Amino acid sequence: MFTVLLRSALSWSRNTVFAAAEAWQSFWFTPADPFLLGLIRILTGWMLTYNLAVWSLDLNAFFSADGLQPLAAINELQAGRWIFCFWKWIPDSWMWTAHWICLTISVLFLLGVATRVTSILAFLITISYSQRVPVANFGLDQVLGMLCLYLAIGPSGAALSLDAWFRKKRLARKGLPSTPVLSSSARVAMRLLQLHLCAVYFWAGFSKLKGPTWWTGEAMWNVLANAEYQTIDLTWMAWVPWLPFLIAHITIAWEISFISLVWNPRLRPLILTMGTLMHFGIGAFLGMWTFGLSMTFGYLSFADSAAWRRRAKLLFLQSPKSV
Repeated sequence: MFTVLLRSALSWSRNTVFAAAEAWQSFWFTPADPFLLGLIRILTGWMLTYNLAVWSLDLNAFFSADGLQPLAAINELQAGRWIFCFWKWIPDSWMWTAHWICLTISVLFLLGVATRVTSILAFLITISYSQRVPVANFGLDQVLGMLCLYLAIGPSGAALSLDAWFRKKRLARKGLPSTPVLSSSARVAMRLLQLHLCAVYFWAGFSKLKGPTWWTGEAMWNVLANAEYQTIDLTWMAWVPWLPFLIAHITIAWEISFISLVWNPRLRPLILTMGTLMHFGIGAFLGMWTFGLSMTFGYLSFADSAAWRRRAKLLFLQSPKSV
C-alpha cells in the first residue's frame, strides 16, 4: 500500500514539475510576431527624438560643465556608484556635436535603420541624458529608458522598419518570398516589458498607501487644484468633493490590481482602457502629455499582433510563419 502511494506521489510530482516547466517555456519562449515591437519602436523613437529636440532649446544650460547642474556636483552626487553616462566624458567644445549625433541616431532608430545597433545606442543615449541631469529627470525619461531597454533586447527592427523593407527587396531580387518570421526573442522582450509595467503600477499604488492623503482621497484633489500643472480648471470639483475622492480610490485599486487582472483575457481590454483613459487624463488635465502617452506605448505588448497587422493592411504584410 505504501509503495503504491509513494509511486502515485512521485508520479504526480513529476507530472507537476514537467507541466510547470512546459508552462514556463511556453510563457517566455513561444515564438512571437515582432510586429508589435516594431510599432512600439516607432512610437518610442518618435518620443525620444522629441525629447532630445527639446533639450536642444537650452543644451548649454543643462549639459555644459558649469551649467545649472555642474558636472563636478553631479560626480560628487554619484560618487561610489558606477553609472553609465557618456556626457561625463564629452568636453564642452564637443557638446553640440555629440547632441546632433544622438539626434541622428534617434531618428535612425525611429525609422528602423541598422536597428540591432541603433536600438542599443538609443538605450545608452536615454540613460546618459537622464544621469547627466538627475534633477531634471522625470517620468518621461524613466519610461523611455524602460521602453528602449526592451526594444534593444528584442528584434524591434524586424517589422515596420527600413531594415525589413530592404530585406524584402533583397529577397525579391532573388525571387524569394518575404514573410515575417516569428521570434522567441520578441516574446522575451514583450514579456519583460509586460512584467515591468506590472511592477511599476503595483509599486506606484502600494507607495500611495503610505500617505494618509490617499487613504482619505485628498491627494487627488491636491493634484487637480494645483495651478502649476493645471491646464483645465477642475476646481469645480470642490462642490462635489466625493468625486476626486472616488477617483483617488479607483486609481489605487486599479494600480494594485493591474498586476493580476491584466493577465485575464476577458478583463484585459477593460484594464488597459482604464489605464489609457488615466494617462490621457494626465495629459489633458495636468499637461503631462509626453509621460502619459509614453506609458500607453507599453500597452501594445499586451495587444494581439494579428489584429494590429490587419489594421495595418495598407503595408501589405503577410501572415507570419514560424521557422
